[in-house]
Amino acid sequence: MTGSAGQIEVYTDGRCPLCQWSRARVEPFDRDRRLVWLDYHDPEALARAAPHTPRQLAEEMYVRLPDGSWHRGYWAWVEVLRVLPRWRWLTGLLSVWPFTKLGPALYRQVAKRRYSIFGIPPPCDDTGVCSLHQKQG
Repeated sequence: MTGSAGQIEVYTDGRCPLCQWSRARVEPFDRDRRLVWLDYHDPEALARAAPHTPRQLAEEMYVRLPDGSWHRGYWAWVEVLRVLPRWRWLTGLLSVWPFTKLGPALYRQVAKRRYSIFGIPPPCDDTGVCSLHQKQG
């Protein structure tokens, strides 16, 4: 399923400044190289992400664990933190109320606005249509 035994595949939007920033901050803590970062815009990465669609992957981050199970959004980040020795302790805290209610809601709000928050328009889709060109209703 995954590239090497024990590695976690992390599917993100490689065109997203927030996603790039997050990856750059996390990678130095991944001493055991357990995380494999994949840009879902890459056709090979997209094929590996099946059965998930580009639209699903655009909505939130996905991870596939070594056992083949998938997690997305907030829970994907919990799984990423779980393999980082200095941050692993946070997973217990993030897995209890009120974080289990607030965390996913906050994640969805940031993910939905990840381009506008950082002042960069979203990229064009595969058909070449950009949100800037679409009629606002």
